[in-house]
Amino acid sequence: MTDVQKQKITHFFNVLDNNGNGILEKDDFEMVGETMSDIIGLDDNSVVRLDLKLRAHRLFVQILKDIQKTEAELTLDEWIQFFDEVVLTKPNDYINQSATYIFSLFDQDMDGHIDEREYLDMFKAYGLYMSVAKKAFDMLDINGDGRISGGELVKAFEDFFLSPEEEAPGNWIFGDWRNR
Repeated sequence: MTDVQKQKITHFFNVLDNNGNGILEKDDFEMVGETMSDIIGLDDNSVVRLDLKLRAHRLFVQILKDIQKTEAELTLDEWIQFFDEVVLTKPNDYINQSATYIFSLFDQDMDGHIDEREYLDMFKAYGLYMSVAKKAFDMLDINGDGRISGGELVKAFEDFFLSPEEEAPGNWIFGDWRNR
């Protein structure tokens, strides 16, 4: 793993660590589902709200299974080790899984694309710097059609996880990886 990849993987961990306690826990993932539900105005008892929380929870459980953890928490060192030993050696499955997760959580109208508003909502849900959200969206919208397709998102994750290049467009998927 290059230094740039390690920095990006650490940034990704910090994005997912919603409460900032240095440990990934189920609440970090469920909080994203809750926040997204609030952003799009879902009622507290909405089935869609519950579905968003469940999808976020399933991702956390899948990560724990992939890492073969027996405890429902994950440290930064375990996260980096997982990426170094598993994701970077067999990246295709994890890249597709990550792209599918982001799509399922943030393609609110389920039209097969993430438009700019949906992408900005993702930034809000993860507490990312809104000042770079438009630039990040434009970097990922490779064909300039005003939306991010599944293929563009997969390419972004390939850049983010695999590219040692600091200026790869996909590095912007979660904003400026040098800052949260």
